Amino acid sequence: MIINAETFRDRLVERLAPLKGRFRSVCGPGRSGAIASVYASHFLRIPWLPYRRQIVPMLLQPTLIIDTAIMSGATLRKATRKIIGPSETLALFVEPPRVRFWYEVERYG
Repeated sequence: MIINAETFRDRLVERLAPLKGRFRSVCGPGRSGAIASVYASHFLRIPWLPYRRQIVPMLLQPTLIIDTAIMSGATLRKATRKIIGPSETLALFVEPPRVRFWYEVERYG
């Protein structure tokens, strides 16, 4: 299944709307997590943090760790060990079925 930009945005808004005001920063693992976390940063109006092992300053806690899709949960579990400080995780889509995003699809012509 290919997720277009509009469907991605709609799911992001649906999942993030109830979380407004709960977090002070956001980050995401890998390329897809970076895309979702930048969108979330703008939507929630909170700072975006680069995904790397770091102690999050108290002023930016708690942190939302977001990814586009989850299958086993291993990536988000690993992410919670890298972000040192209070955090919660969120995935926009659950696999299977396998999802691909508009930015992953190659177009020719």
